[in-house]
Order: sequence, then structure tokens, then C-alpha cells
Amino acid sequence: MGRITWYGHACTLVELDGVKVLVDPWVTNPSSPYKSVEDFVKDVVSVDYVVVTHDHGDHVGNTVELLQMFKNSKLVGIYELANELGSRVGSDRVVGANIGGPIRLGRVTAVLTPAHHSSSRGHPTGVVLIGSEGSVYHAGDTGLVAELTLLKELYNITVALLPIGGHFTMGVKEAVKATELLRPKYVIPIHYNTFDVIMTDPEEFKRGVERLGIGTEVVVLRPGEEFTFK
Repeated sequence: MGRITWYGHACTLVELDGVKVLVDPWVTNPSSPYKSVEDFVKDVVSVDYVVVTHDHGDHVGNTVELLQMFKNSKLVGIYELANELGSRVGSDRVVGANIGGPIRLGRVTAVLTPAHHSSSRGHPTGVVLIGSEGSVYHAGDTGLVAELTLLKELYNITVALLPIGGHFTMGVKEAVKATELLRPKYVIPIHYNTFDVIMTDPEEFKRGVERLGIGTEVVVLRPGEEFTFK
């Protein structure tokens, strides 16, 4: 079975086919149960890949510190950002890629997807992680985009992690529509209630998705909680 652990904000650990992928690793964000990188590393023990969706500080987070502690982890991201971060930990640990095609990460395949947002180093992205246990879409920071229907057709998303906080990303209304376009088996709201400007009620999102009647199950996690799926 696959497993997802959400640590607050956008920070998410995805486990597929025995591969552990940490996305947007701000592990010490204000909502996180961890107040130090050391405590996180002690509990998680190992990570195979760290994916950063774009260069904003709340998504780069603790990337460099984590890579310095997880000695065997590799960094995955848009080419310019991955190389810049990789210069601090060693270029041999960088998988710099671009939007579009498959990226082989051991037993898991990753695809960087378009995100409508901003970034100073390379284009902002989301990421789809695909394994035999399912496919997980982490949207990163994005507004609502019609291209989500293509992700549904191509990757048959099992779990979608969608921002709902508004202001910088989709809000509740837009994330409900995104869910309708994606039609995942499960959807998990992220990127909300970290700061005052993105305060929102995930139960409102849940009710909106349930009103669609499309069979998608909304899973609302508390920071530090995990969800298993198959």
C-alpha cells in the first residue's frame, strides 16, 4: 500500500513501492509537529528523493539541511533551481529536469507538471509520482488550470494534494473545480492555515467536493498524520 504523511503547509512525504519522496520539505513550518530538522531526521530515518516544486522559501524550506543529513538522498526539481540548490550539496546528487516527460526515480516515475504561479529560478511545477501502488499528484503552488484534465487522462490520479488557502494559490472554490477536473480517488487539502492570509476551513472544501457527487473521497489530515491507500 502507498502512504502519505502531511507535515503542514505543502510539506508531504509520499511512499510508493518502497521509495520515499519528500515534497516541498519545509519540515519546520509553523503547523509542523517538528521544530527542528534534527528531530525530523531522527523520526523519518531516510528519504530517497527530495522534490522542490519552486524556489519560494516556504517550499524550498529545509532542503539543504535535509540533504546534508540524508547523505544518500537526491534532489529533484526544475533544472535551474535543482542545480542552484545542488551546488550546496554536490552536483552528483541532483536530478535536474523539466516539465513534460517521465523522470525515472528507481521503482517510481516522476513527471513535473505546469503550475500557474511565480518563481525566480525556472518554472514553478507540480509533480506526479507514479508506481505500481498508485499515482500521487502534488500540485505545488498553482491557480486553477484546464490542463488538469490531461493529468486525469494520462495518469489516472489516485491521490491529489491540492492547495486550498487562496491568495497565493487556488482557494476552496477553485480547488473544488480542480478536483472535478482531476477526478482522483482521494484528495487531500494542503497549503492552508499556515499564515493569516491563507486561513480557510478544509471542511468547506470537503463539503464542496461531496456536493459534486463524483465519488472522490476527501481526506483532511492534521499535520503529522498519515494516510494509506491502494
